Amino acid sequence: MEFKKRISRITAFVNRNISKDILDSLKEVGVIDLYLAAARSLVIEERKGIYALLPGRDLVDDPLDIISFIVDRKAETLILNLIIEKGQLTLPGRGSVYSEEVNLVMAHELCQENKPIPFTTEKTSFQKLTGICCIVQRGQGDSVARVALDTGICVPSVHFGIGTGVRDKLGLLRITIPAEKEVINIATSPYDAEVIMKMMIEVGKLDQPGKGFIYLYPLKQGIINMKVSRGEHRHAASIEQIVAAIDHIRGGAEWRRRTGSGEKTGKKNRNYLTDLADLTLLCDDGTGTDLVRVAMSAGAAGATIARLKHVRPQDSPLSEVSPAREACSMIVSNDQVGDILNALKEAGAFTDNCHGQVQLRQVQKAFTYLGK
Repeated sequence: MEFKKRISRITAFVNRNISKDILDSLKEVGVIDLYLAAARSLVIEERKGIYALLPGRDLVDDPLDIISFIVDRKAETLILNLIIEKGQLTLPGRGSVYSEEVNLVMAHELCQENKPIPFTTEKTSFQKLTGICCIVQRGQGDSVARVALDTGICVPSVHFGIGTGVRDKLGLLRITIPAEKEVINIATSPYDAEVIMKMMIEVGKLDQPGKGFIYLYPLKQGIINMKVSRGEHRHAASIEQIVAAIDHIRGGAEWRRRTGSGEKTGKKNRNYLTDLADLTLLCDDGTGTDLVRVAMSAGAAGATIARLKHVRPQDSPLSEVSPAREACSMIVSNDQVGDILNALKEAGAFTDNCHGQVQLRQVQKAFTYLGK
């Protein structure tokens, strides 16, 4: 069934010990069709005494839950405020949440947006944000994610996925490029996004064959976790609390932009990819690989497939949809979208066998190795 409607997608990255409270609160207001993914957040742990002189890792992982769902655009701000209130996300270190406008272009009849009931909640001052997603080989995620920590922009999230596409076309060479991927998500001020992207390209060596893929995408509003380090406080307030307070006073994060319009922000001239879209297919577990092959036959270069837990009431029609789902993210050119959707439809992606749903968002720019 086709919808082709503009909706809001909400994504929250929260400490695992508070995700249940947020899910329960969402259920109470009628948000009953959600997705849950396991991830980890990274922070820098400040060392003391002799340990500060020893070489080695100073990054620590915290278990993270990624909660995502789609809602009617009119409910977007209310839902953001609810998540922030119930999760106490205004306190540094507890998590991040943001919204974005996407198109629900095609979906099974059960896979529609949530329509919450009216409710009231406290209001929060939101930031303007831009998202950065970087996909690298498994084991390389920490070094790329650390860019966000060292620059102090936010606490990054990292989760696992399976890559298909270029690797499958390399013949014998494919054994040197593992299928297992790490997906790094960060959100930052629009004023700093391109600089941070360039730094991540440098650190991840994404201008070399098979190293990975990175792209910028537009976000609408939200708040981000800026508690990038962990250690003993020697002052009445942490630097993260001070920055958050100034953001509130100044009405946004523009005051802390890192670059001026005339400043050089990169050492290399790179050819970025534009006129792209992120086409994300949600489908029942076990159906994603075949559907990605169908999409590739229609022009898609490949996909990153991540497993999700489908959270829904057992006593509703949504229980017909599998509790185990897959998210297949494909970066495609805008003129390929129609052919890919038609191919997925013909393959039965939106029938009771797959319960498919396609969300589409624009990609501002992307980068990967394209050959000499």
